[in-house]
Amino acid sequence: MKNQSKNILSNETLITNNRKSINYEGTFLERIIRAHPLIYIIFRFLIRFTSIFEKDFDGLKLLNFNEKINILDIGASDGIAAKFFNNNLKTDTIYCFEPNKGYVNLLRKIKIKNVIIKPFAIGNQNSHTNIMYPRYKFFNKFYDIITYTFYDIKHLNHFLLDFKFRKNISIVKKKLLIRKVKKFNKKIHLVKIDTNGFELSVIKSLINTIKKDKPALIVEDNVQTKDIYKILKKYSYKSFYYSTSLKKFTKIQTKYSLNKYYLQSNHLK
Repeated sequence: MKNQSKNILSNETLITNNRKSINYEGTFLERIIRAHPLIYIIFRFLIRFTSIFEKDFDGLKLLNFNEKINILDIGASDGIAAKFFNNNLKTDTIYCFEPNKGYVNLLRKIKIKNVIIKPFAIGNQNSHTNIMYPRYKFFNKFYDIITYTFYDIKHLNHFLLDFKFRKNISIVKKKLLIRKVKKFNKKIHLVKIDTNGFELSVIKSLINTIKKDKPALIVEDNVQTKDIYKILKKYSYKSFYYSTSLKKFTKIQTKYSLNKYYLQSNHLK
């Protein structure tokens, strides 16, 4: 099975744990893509070769950075976010944290000089945790759909309802390496977190860096939003969404608001 298995890796996750309030998955294109696992797999493979990315990341272009910035890309997947940062921001070093071996191999292939790859997840201590994701069988070959990686079967089963045809889907369970974060040699200006439900744990593990450097944060929105904000507001952060239609930050979540921004006053021009 290992020789037949192929990792189908996407550039970003278009799903969130509170997707009902966003209705992004209700678009005509999204319904077609998610109708069948094979269509989704092909689309996710092809999208890696495009410049398509989450629309609300355009808010990063409005932030006030007065120098070249150092970035923590946590949940870096295949490096599409790193490419976006380099194409749209004045970047110095990008630290890409990604525990999935398939993604790590793709990160190494992009050969961006200012990217430093960290092949593990971030936590408060060195440990392991179980992860689960679907595997699709097609003509005796197996395709791992890594974008649907979750930490418990309940959430995974909920999101598998996206697919109308689920007959040949099985669940794979693996161990994920977690390491405690050490101090960074450089000041961190921006932190991006997309970890399918592990965002709160990441915030807690980075709290010393957050207290010291006061970076801008962009976090995939999820059910832990209130707990995350409760922590960050102690350090003078305010929370925002980026409206792609108004092209400005807003307190109100809009249709394409997949991510939440946590900003200091100096980040806003």
